[in-house]
Amino acid sequence: MSLSNSIKYVSSILLISIIIAYYGKQILQLLLSINISYIFIVILISTIQYILSAYRWMYISKYTNLNIDFYDSIKFYYISSFLNNILPGGIIGDIFRIYKTSENKNEFYKIGKSFQSVVFERLSGQLMLFSFFIISLTIYFLREERYLAFVYLLFPSILVYYIVRYFIKKRIRQAIQKKEIESNFFKIFTGEVFWRHFFISFFVILSYILIYMISAVSLGLEIDYLAFMVFSPIILFSMTLPISIGGWGVRELTALLVSLLIGLSASASISVSIIYGLINLICSLPGLYFLLPLKLR
Repeated sequence: MSLSNSIKYVSSILLISIIIAYYGKQILQLLLSINISYIFIVILISTIQYILSAYRWMYISKYTNLNIDFYDSIKFYYISSFLNNILPGGIIGDIFRIYKTSENKNEFYKIGKSFQSVVFERLSGQLMLFSFFIISLTIYFLREERYLAFVYLLFPSILVYYIVRYFIKKRIRQAIQKKEIESNFFKIFTGEVFWRHFFISFFVILSYILIYMISAVSLGLEIDYLAFMVFSPIILFSMTLPISIGGWGVRELTALLVSLLIGLSASASISVSIIYGLINLICSLPGLYFLLPLKLR
């Protein structure tokens, strides 16, 4: 195991241990009160989420000149999510998708069709997550009549948007020398093609947030739904940071930091995060089922 991966394991274990040391008793009481019947609703939503995500990947892949069978896209997406849940960094599953769909397995790491399809598909989701956060936060501030806070948020957000846009374009032109790849990027992220996969991403991100809300409701907690719509994307985004195992520890720490903003106690917010993490892992288990035959070949 590499040093960086060891650090990620240690960081997850350390963060969880510290949180349990402070809030363990309250968290255990809440976890034992879970209403299991909600899990079946979550599994249904999660199944739809995986199908939509796989279709989005397949759709985007067409514009990188990569043809992926719909069944394979679902199968590889489940495996990818399962690997990302149990391995450090949160990108091993994406590397698996790139490898399995590469025409040349010996050079799968190069920026070819498979690499583009996975990166562009992930980018579509991240853009929607950010958009969801900004729109929900705007509505939240207007509802709470915090107009000055809204103004303070608006200008930095516009600034961040243009800075990110500038660096993405610059990075693509500098790091990717092939005109074909640059052309694929602007083909996928402009015009009708963009709005189609962005529309799919809306329902994918909405499903993540719904599952997070249901995780709270399953514990018998009364929640501010709009506040959850606003601040759960922050928690979800923290899971994508490549500094832990499947987001464990980092997600719970983020949940602790935003607990007051979503109207929950620290222990309740952490409990919701733990339930979400467990549900996320359970719903990715079909990936293990799909992975085993591949391992046996």
